[in-house]
Amino acid sequence: MDSEALGHYVLPAMEELPRRIPKLIAAVLCTPDGFNICSLGVDEKQVGKLAALSGSLLAVGDATLGELNPGGGAHSMDLLTLKAGGFQVLGVKVQKPGGHLILMGAATDTTLGVMIVGMQHVAAAIEKRFNPAAAG
Repeated sequence: MDSEALGHYVLPAMEELPRRIPKLIAAVLCTPDGFNICSLGVDEKQVGKLAALSGSLLAVGDATLGELNPGGGAHSMDLLTLKAGGFQVLGVKVQKPGGHLILMGAATDTTLGVMIVGMQHVAAAIEKRFNPAAAG
């Protein structure tokens, strides 16, 4: 499946984000190496840069986790948050066969709990699209 087809395939799940996070500004679903799959609220000039940054943020989180917990085994970053005043960014891993994707979302004046629950719900919906047999 090419990236455009993949983007259309996950779009129905991504469109749940503004309903789950009413003050959502933008969201990007990308590969760990920063290739955009699907985005909401992001213009053409931003999408490539935001996809690359999303992949980098979780990679930096993984490296930090490895330094702070060197004996922690193969654990990697599942969720990362950034907060600046009333602006929040949250990134979560979306598991798929053979690896994972990264879902990054940004919102204003939204509690961390609402962000986490909304983003994890959509991540789970995307995961089910990749593995419908496990949705049972």
